[in-house]
Amino acid sequence: MIVTASVLNPAGCLTLEWSSASSGAGWAAAVSCGLPCQNFEVVLQSSTPAFHLDTGFYYIDICPGDTVSITAEGIYNLNDSVYHQSDLTTDFIWDMGNGTFDTAITVTTVYDTIQGYEVNLYALDSNGCLSSQIPKIRVRLSTKPDMDATSVISNPLCQGDTTSLFGDAITQLWHATSSLNVAGQTYLPDGSGASYTSSLIFTAFSPSQVLQSGYDILGIKATMEHSYLGDLNITITCPSGQSATLKSYPGGGGTFLGEPIDNNAQPIPGVGYEYVWSPTGTITMLGANGTYSHTFTDNNGTTYNNASYLPPSTGYPANSTATAPYPTVTYLPETNYSNLIGCPLNGAWTITVTDNLQIDNGYIFAWGIEFANSVLPISWDYTPTISSEAWNNTSDIIYNNGGQITIMPSDSGTFPYTYTVVDDFGCTYDTTLNVRVVPTPEVHLGNDTTICGFGVVNIDATNSLPGVSYSWNTGNPGPIQQTNVSGTYIATVSYTENNLTCSNSDTLVVEQYDLADVDLGNDTCVSDQIVLHAGNTGHNPPFLYLWSDGSTADSLVVTTPGNYSVTVAIDPNSPCTTTDDINVSIYQPGFLGSDLDFCSFEQITVSVNDDGSGIQHSYNWTLNGDATPFNGYFYKHDELAPGEYTLAVDVDNGCHDEIKMKSLDCTLEIPNIITPNGDGYNDKFVIDGLENYEGSILVIRNRWGNKVFESNNYNNDWGDTDVPDGVYYFILITNVAGHENTYNGTLTVLKNK
Repeated sequence: MIVTASVLNPAGCLTLEWSSASSGAGWAAAVSCGLPCQNFEVVLQSSTPAFHLDTGFYYIDICPGDTVSITAEGIYNLNDSVYHQSDLTTDFIWDMGNGTFDTAITVTTVYDTIQGYEVNLYALDSNGCLSSQIPKIRVRLSTKPDMDATSVISNPLCQGDTTSLFGDAITQLWHATSSLNVAGQTYLPDGSGASYTSSLIFTAFSPSQVLQSGYDILGIKATMEHSYLGDLNITITCPSGQSATLKSYPGGGGTFLGEPIDNNAQPIPGVGYEYVWSPTGTITMLGANGTYSHTFTDNNGTTYNNASYLPPSTGYPANSTATAPYPTVTYLPETNYSNLIGCPLNGAWTITVTDNLQIDNGYIFAWGIEFANSVLPISWDYTPTISSEAWNNTSDIIYNNGGQITIMPSDSGTFPYTYTVVDDFGCTYDTTLNVRVVPTPEVHLGNDTTICGFGVVNIDATNSLPGVSYSWNTGNPGPIQQTNVSGTYIATVSYTENNLTCSNSDTLVVEQYDLADVDLGNDTCVSDQIVLHAGNTGHNPPFLYLWSDGSTADSLVVTTPGNYSVTVAIDPNSPCTTTDDINVSIYQPGFLGSDLDFCSFEQITVSVNDDGSGIQHSYNWTLNGDATPFNGYFYKHDELAPGEYTLAVDVDNGCHDEIKMKSLDCTLEIPNIITPNGDGYNDKFVIDGLENYEGSILVIRNRWGNKVFESNNYNNDWGDTDVPDGVYYFILITNVAGHENTYNGTLTVLKNK
């Protein structure tokens, strides 16, 4: 126990007072002189992430893998009383609890392993004086919540069905374990009696707290590998110098610890096993020697067959190449931990490994001491809380209440649904459920339909999904239902995947009605009027009629030409109707007009007047009962031999008319001599047949070329008695139906004949 005078006691006098019920032979003390100390405190100035104070502790809450930076500062209330103190002259000594040590005023480190960390900080000023008060710092890593209970009610489910997903995140308690510290890697090179040490420094116990039982140490753990157990002597030494032997020398021979590289030429680490020496162990290492062997390949590629080894205490590491079986052993120390009773718990605990032979080497990768919970200075724990929860937003969510959603997938396939939570440390965790949506067949039978008469309808439920099955309410197992009768038809199409059958149905109503039998007959032509009868054989009245003029009787009196139609239904509720139409032409008798006389060479055209109905009529022309090439509304003949003819026409196979035609021989006979002597015979220049040529032009000239007569409509009246004898010249021009002919010649006039 160290007692010092302070700068507040300038006299330097120390007074000791005992209060004890026992007696002793006396006491002893070592008195020494040293530099005085000015008490000072160390606090945290800042941290990233920011700390918060709670019941005297600085708490820094982070996520696994986060980086933490902490800056300390000293509070020097007695500064310059004897000497000067400042942060620049003070050493800040950090143990970040994760194997990181530093002496800067600001320390930065990364925390990966999920647990709580005690950060130890103490400071020495320029006189080597320890700070009188140090901050209590805890770094808490968010614990990963247990999300295994996140569930979906139905999986798989059918497309278009609904199911609910329930997010479940149970936050996990972290409780301080009995292990207070873990040291880092130590190389154990080949040596002859050389000792290699690694120390753990504890400062969190009460200043006077000592080990009271060997069972207060639950175990000393070391993750290590070595190629020759017989080399080693391993001891643990407490701060007071008391020690216990974990493995003694000699003994063990060439037995392997871990999976070493049996080659001391290169310091290549092998695969370490974690060994535990516990007062509740089952056997010492020497006792277990020679019991176990296995085959493995080291990190240098060398394979060892049936190599003797000591099994680990806590399982085989992931990078182990050892063959089965995989036993584990908890080892007894070779001297009881009761040798350590009375050891101060605070201070340096040191593991010492002595390599006694100049062969083989190895590594201690990590080691630590696990104290019983009853002696731990502080027992603390924490449980993060969930701040928010949500499912990833998708279009098929129809209900969302944070941790619970209801979905109705409209598509088939496998779809991920991710449930995400954020805890009060700001850490995000998620889990994904893959929901299989089995296709539900689409069934579209179409709109309800009507069958008129004896028609047949094919109701098609065909689906493109492979292996679907069909079921109709008619018992039909096929994709197509054929029918010609009224009824309600229901098709169910089913698709099965992974023992889940998804079905869909559609309904189609078929109504069948008979059709009326309606026949207005062929198109016709009449001379006056006609009564059209709709008729409807084979059915029972009443019937519904609708004529094209809007009337609703069963017959229609037609007095004007045109197209007439009637629509008939046999049932007032039926949408099925029968329609027929007829063209009616009306021509009064004598529609071809009067009989005709004409010159045989004249062009004759006879036509039927349009009746204004807009109907496309049919015409059949005959001449003297013989067919002609004409089938339109007119008959035409350019030249017809003299004679009498009958021209007839039939319009629309119903109206008949005919006329008589006389084709005349209209050849002209022109005389070349006349005797105008008054005897009444051959007195005039008479041209036989000229009566057929109205508007004929005649010009007569004498022998000297003088015009003696001219008429634009010659009527056989030239040749008076006053016409002198002689030879005359004439020009006769006729025009009939556009055909113009010119005749010329000489005419001799002789009066005395």
